[in-house]
Amino acid sequence: MSSLADLGFLVTRSPHTSPGARSFYLLARAAQEAGHTVRAFFYMDGVYQCLNGQDASVDEEGPARWLEELLENGAVMVASNRCMRSRGLEPAALLSGVRVGTMEDLAWLTAQADRVVCL
Repeated sequence: MSSLADLGFLVTRSPHTSPGARSFYLLARAAQEAGHTVRAFFYMDGVYQCLNGQDASVDEEGPARWLEELLENGAVMVASNRCMRSRGLEPAALLSGVRVGTMEDLAWLTAQADRVVCL
């Protein structure tokens, strides 16, 4: 049995209203550096973290850059289609590499993960 964990994240917080975005990034980056698999499902206001073109002047190393780095290192990221639609967001607004998914994707992520972290 492998000692490396498959980590799932359920991210529900808006990127600029709570420390959850940075906490997600730091935890996921540390997990990747240790060789763990990282998968994340963005739900509720968490979908805002996945948007392309966020104002870097607000946070030079902000959520868009953090997610791009995690994606480059193999993270799987899924944004809730229902949460996006209810906020008037289109799939084209997402960072490259983030896909739109359903609650079935969240169920799969949860089933695959050795641990799930909710932020």
